[in-house]
Amino acid sequence: MSIVKMKHLRALGLREGRGKLLRRLRSLGCVEISTPKSLPPEWDFLSAPDGDELSHHLGEADELSAALEVLRSRGIKDKGGLLVPLPQVAEETLFDESAYNQSLVVARQINEANSALNAQQAKRSKLETQLRALEPWKELSVPLDMTGTRRTDAMFVAVSLRLDRAEVKRRLDEATELYDLTWAGTDREFQYFMVLVHKSAAQEVQAALLDLGCARLNLRSWSGTAAENCLVLQRQLGELDREAASLQKSIDDQAGSVFDLKVALDKAGQEVTLERAKARLLDTEYTFFLDGWFPAEREEAVKAALEEHGMAYDIADPTEEEYPQVPIQLKSNKLTDPFTVVTAMYSMPAYDGVDPNPFMAPFFILFFGFMMNDIGYGLLMALGTALFLAKARPKGDKGRMMSMFFMCGLSSIFWGSLTGSFFGDFFPQLFKLIDPSLLGLLKPPIGGGDPTWFWPALFNPVNNTIQVMIGSMALGVIQVFTGMAISMVEKLKRGEVLDAVSNELAWYCILIGAALAIGGPMAAPVLGTVGQVLLFGGLGLLLIGNLIRAKGLGGLVGFGGAIYNGVSGYFSDILSYLRLMALMMAGAIIAQVFNTLGAVFGLVPFIIVALIGNVLNLVLNLLGCYVHTLRLQCLEFFGRFYKDGGKAFDPLAVHTNYVEVIKGGN
Repeated sequence: MSIVKMKHLRALGLREGRGKLLRRLRSLGCVEISTPKSLPPEWDFLSAPDGDELSHHLGEADELSAALEVLRSRGIKDKGGLLVPLPQVAEETLFDESAYNQSLVVARQINEANSALNAQQAKRSKLETQLRALEPWKELSVPLDMTGTRRTDAMFVAVSLRLDRAEVKRRLDEATELYDLTWAGTDREFQYFMVLVHKSAAQEVQAALLDLGCARLNLRSWSGTAAENCLVLQRQLGELDREAASLQKSIDDQAGSVFDLKVALDKAGQEVTLERAKARLLDTEYTFFLDGWFPAEREEAVKAALEEHGMAYDIADPTEEEYPQVPIQLKSNKLTDPFTVVTAMYSMPAYDGVDPNPFMAPFFILFFGFMMNDIGYGLLMALGTALFLAKARPKGDKGRMMSMFFMCGLSSIFWGSLTGSFFGDFFPQLFKLIDPSLLGLLKPPIGGGDPTWFWPALFNPVNNTIQVMIGSMALGVIQVFTGMAISMVEKLKRGEVLDAVSNELAWYCILIGAALAIGGPMAAPVLGTVGQVLLFGGLGLLLIGNLIRAKGLGGLVGFGGAIYNGVSGYFSDILSYLRLMALMMAGAIIAQVFNTLGAVFGLVPFIIVALIGNVLNLVLNLLGCYVHTLRLQCLEFFGRFYKDGGKAFDPLAVHTNYVEVIKGGN
């Protein structure tokens, strides 16, 4: 697998055919339109197109999206679900203008009805507030706009419910005898009354009411009694209810339009994408200029489309100066394609770099399964992702992620078979509760320990800690050495022989030589001698390289720094792989803890506790194994050889959210 070779396209054509060409390129789905980075000074007459059409299509997309949201808020959805694939439609159906315009009409009707409902809701809230304000006064038969007579003042008053009515009357009696008090109703906080007082005593009454904490109300905006006004408000609320029911019915009647609205929204998305691509072109009054990139393997198809639309064009290989601008597409197979999503999360490789996926994929799968190491967890992962892939047929990064976890699930089954783990020690605990004689069906690990599985496990991560630690570091050494090998090959391709020999090759000799010199004599004395030769040979290569780069004392200083940085760097990187051991042991121990805890209370509690505990452990392991496997790839592995900084290839193409487009015969 490799980075796809790209071609640089420059084309000039008549502006009147611009839309047709863009739609043809969109159907091809292999040309990324870019904004030219530099043009000759004599091309300054070119300018960017206006964005009126983009604004128009964005507005239509908003209308369709809002209508769908209205239908969803009323519980109206088309058939779908987690395992239901996107419905398939022909490309001609997606771009059917008449169907699109009809969906826009429906969307506008839904949005207008919803806007009317919202306005009615605001009006209803206002009427209900007014009705609540008048309810306490319904017992009074006097008009609310009454201010008194020629000799009297009428006061409408509110006072706290906590104040005793007798206290109100006592204070008014102390103020004057020239008044009449009529109590009205109450609400949750206040009680209401009306005072009719002679004008000569109005000030004394107002002062007494103020001392009591009463509030004088102004009801002059109403005419007639409270009861009469309440009837009017209730009739208005009834009319609003009938209008709202009619509007709601008009929205509910569009329940069958959900799918059509989704198709139209996807179509609007294509028009928005097209207009954004158009904004990267350069125009004159009659012509336009297109700058872009496409895979070299699609050159004939692109040429045919350009010639079909009368374009003048130039196609060339990118120059080294253009490498940073070249979009990156990775050529993948079924094994490596799922890991494109991992690479993209880190950074796409540079155009003159190397595709890391073929090298990373085996390690990612191996490390993930090593840390998960459970047959049960692996089966759940593999079966769950396989079911999702088969039923939902996810596309893009979602499909890649599911495929990656499927392979990691198979790896977990493999490692679980070696460790004898099935939801931890589920079977031993279960057999103890059902019939201890069933334990005879289980076999102890080869290295010794309690029986865990139906065949002898190769090792147990809890009992064989040293072996697991050595295995983790060995896997780390293999990956680090692989990264060094890739780096050395790439340097040799670029002609950097000295750098490859005095760095990667030298450190190969130093690391392998040191390991043989220390541990080799335990197996055979000659291995120790070989190790010493490799060790000193590697140190010699490292010294020679530094002396050539910086002669004299500078070379010796560089040699010392290289030794220090190399030893500390390689040592720390290899130690990082102990996280493989840590995650493996943590998952196994947590599973055993839940199983043991459940077994204390009997068979049924055991099954419940073991089920809940292992599900939680699986979720934790999924997150932990993914994060730590990703870290090992991005830091310890990529740091050896990876040249990043690329930009993912993003061609003008049909991208949908709600339907899967079946292309025609293009």
